[in-house]
Amino acid sequence: MNWALVRKLLVALALLSLGSCSLGSCGSSTVAVPEGVAFRVEQARQDLQGRNIEMQVVNRSKSPISVLSARFTSGRFDGSAKFRGPATIPDGATTNLTFAMPKTRCGKGIDMTATVRYQVGAGKVRTSVVRPKDHYRSVGLAMSRDCAESTFKTLVIDRKFTTFGKGRDSVLEVGMTFTPKPGGGRVRLGPLDGTTLLKPAEGTGSGVDLVLAPGAKPYRVGLRIIPNRCDVHVVAEDRTGAIMPLHVESKASGKAFFYLRFTEQQRNQIFDFVAAHCGFGVTKDPLLAP
Repeated sequence: MNWALVRKLLVALALLSLGSCSLGSCGSSTVAVPEGVAFRVEQARQDLQGRNIEMQVVNRSKSPISVLSARFTSGRFDGSAKFRGPATIPDGATTNLTFAMPKTRCGKGIDMTATVRYQVGAGKVRTSVVRPKDHYRSVGLAMSRDCAESTFKTLVIDRKFTTFGKGRDSVLEVGMTFTPKPGGGRVRLGPLDGTTLLKPAEGTGSGVDLVLAPGAKPYRVGLRIIPNRCDVHVVAEDRTGAIMPLHVESKASGKAFFYLRFTEQQRNQIFDFVAAHCGFGVTKDPLLAP
């Protein structure tokens, strides 16, 4: 069976019914978006640690707009996503409405449709179906990371990390276990990129460079990392410092990457290590710099 064709037919059938009560409330029939109003999606930098993305509403309609709800579907989504309002966007304003993105499959483009229920001024509730533009192509990149991460079965990061050495000579070892998928092609993992906060330590075994063979036993990796810098700015600003990009190459994903993510307990170990490595809390503490 041609599953790609089946998915396209299902999406087409869904679009035919979007003007109904699919959001749980029957507003007016589907209408065109008012002149001067645009909808686009993006993933802001502060959302890179999670799975949130934003629908950005640009209002140049000369009236305030109240978004009551929005439902997002995509041929690449596992399920759908919803924004629940209300949220009012004044005339001349641009507002981000945040929602959680479902896991996505490999594919091309974002293939996204948004069914939006809203009011213009004090007018009647109306429904519009839009295909939001991928602002800065950031949502497509988020989907690409999902695709890259789906090329292997599981990744388990050790709960407890190990520190070797002291002071500026210390390194933190993060144990990781990759389990290949039973079928499919070979997957190359590596290299690992640094961030504003962290980078792989120099020397043998500091990074990731391995090939996952289909159906093989789990692969164990000891990643050794050190702080990228020891200054107040890099430590205080940690939106993306503790998520590290790991490159992937496979037939399904092409050349892509995904983020190594850590739990709060793991992140606390990383920050404790950074503080000890950099000498925070001692004489000439960089955190006390003017």
